[in-house]
Amino acid sequence: MKRHTIAIALAFLLPVGTALAAVVYVSGHGQSYDPGIALEDARADAVAKCTAQSGTPVQEVYNHITRANLWLADSIWTCDVP
Repeated sequence: MKRHTIAIALAFLLPVGTALAAVVYVSGHGQSYDPGIALEDARADAVAKCTAQSGTPVQEVYNHITRANLWLADSIWTCDVP
């Protein structure tokens, strides 16, 4: 009887766990000889990864640009996934 009660309790908690997983983080990468284009490409890559998951990009959390032979850019976004 105790196992049956635990199973029922876990069944009620399952929808709560899925509701909490609605915000994910996606990252995008870009490279170019121009730092602005590299960052623009990184942002576009992150937004594309978010929309590929049927999500909506919320806001950019972090970005970083590094100089190597090319400019390398990274952009991290929060993504609201249904």
